[in-house]
Amino acid sequence: MNTKHLLDEILDKWPAKVICLIVAIFLYFFHQASIIDSKTLVVPLKILENGVVMQVGSAPKSVSVVVRGSAEDIKLVDPSEITAYVSVDDITQKGQYTLPVQLSLSDALLVLDPFEVKLKDEKLTLYVDRKAIKYVPLMPSVVGEVAHGYEVESITMNPSTIEITGPESVINSTQSVYTTRVNVSNAETNFTVETSYQNLSSIITVVDEGPYKATVTVVPVEMEKDFKDVEVEYINLAEGLEISGEKQTVFLKLSGDMPVLENYILSKHAVQINLRDITEPGTYELPVRYSIPANLKLIEKSDDILSVTIDKKIEEKSDSETAVAGEGE
Repeated sequence: MNTKHLLDEILDKWPAKVICLIVAIFLYFFHQASIIDSKTLVVPLKILENGVVMQVGSAPKSVSVVVRGSAEDIKLVDPSEITAYVSVDDITQKGQYTLPVQLSLSDALLVLDPFEVKLKDEKLTLYVDRKAIKYVPLMPSVVGEVAHGYEVESITMNPSTIEITGPESVINSTQSVYTTRVNVSNAETNFTVETSYQNLSSIITVVDEGPYKATVTVVPVEMEKDFKDVEVEYINLAEGLEISGEKQTVFLKLSGDMPVLENYILSKHAVQINLRDITEPGTYELPVRYSIPANLKLIEKSDDILSVTIDKKIEEKSDSETAVAGEGE
């Protein structure tokens, strides 16, 4: 068959042949479409930060992808088999950048045919800052009240400082890290407790996560207390002598630990004048002796010396002596 004859055969009834070809192509694509299915998956988004900068501010936690393939294969696709990520590893200066979102498929998805994955949003805008390291004090977070009459003198942390890392702008403004609660409720003595740290921010990392040790030193509260009109006790007064006039009183002030001093009552022997050397009536300037417990301190007193008048005691007559005296009269 020569070329002219072949061309005549092809062109014979060509409109019908063209229509048949179009129909065949349409049927082919219709068939292909009938066996291809698609669905939208939401997959987690990772930010790769292996360089000198890190992402700060808000960023989506996931992205949407459309997967296409055979209906049977599509049913088996799990979001965990697709990884979406944005890398900032090549960036060296802080600022705002628009970066491509990249996908990584599992080996099981790579062998599927036909199979197609497409991102709904192929780029993402991020703000990044340079990474920084800093040592800051570890500060205790104290809760509760110690027992009445006591106070917290100090809390020592071990370690006293910890290392934190994060965006340079945030790290530079961070002055300290606080622990979780250190409860001192009703404490009367020193104690040590383990604690952790309060999470400052999701973008700040504490290198040494603990646990840490907090040593709490608890001491009594120092207080002062006034004692007014304390009666002076006279001791060792010789027989036949007596004190003239009203008993004398003094004022004194004590200091000491609140649990001891707050409800302390002075002994009746606390303030004394010793009359051991007095043998004759008269007026004497005598030293006042203060007897205070060793755990208290006398910080103020009204008198060191008091004037005491001593008289001869007048003996009372008995009833019989009184009767005899009456008869004599």
